[in-house]
Amino acid sequence: MKSARLSLWSLFAGAIALAALSYVFWNSSPRCTAGDCRNGTGVRELKGVFRYAGKFRNGRANGEGEFHYLAGDESYAGEWASGAKHGRGIYRYADGRVYEGEWRHNQRAGRGVLKRADGTIIFEGPWEDDRPLQSP
Repeated sequence: MKSARLSLWSLFAGAIALAALSYVFWNSSPRCTAGDCRNGTGVRELKGVFRYAGKFRNGRANGEGEFHYLAGDESYAGEWASGAKHGRGIYRYADGRVYEGEWRHNQRAGRGVLKRADGTIIFEGPWEDDRPLQSP
C-alpha cells in the first residue's frame, strides 16, 4: 500500500513538473505574430525581449529584416543569412553609437564606419572578427 501511494505521488509530481516546464517553454519561446515566419515575410517576437520583422527562410531570418532588442534599446536593420547578420546593415547601440557597414556571421567584417551618438567618426575602414583592423 505504501509503495502504491509513493508511486502515485511520483506520477503526480512528474505531471506537475511537466506542466510547469511546458508553461515556461510556451511562454518563453519566440512566436510568429504576423505573416509567414517559415518561408516568407513575417514578424517573430519574444514579448519584452526582442522583435524581428522581415524575411524568413526555413524559419530563420534571411534577406532584409529589422531586429530590435526591446530591453536594451538596440537594433539592427539590414541583411540576414540563416539567422545571422550577414551583408550590409546598420546597428544602433543603446549608448547612441552607430555602426554602418558589412557583417559576416554576426560579426562586423569588411568595410564599415562606427560613429558616436553625436555623429563624429570613431573608426572608418576595414573590420575583421568584429574589430577594426587598425586602432581607432
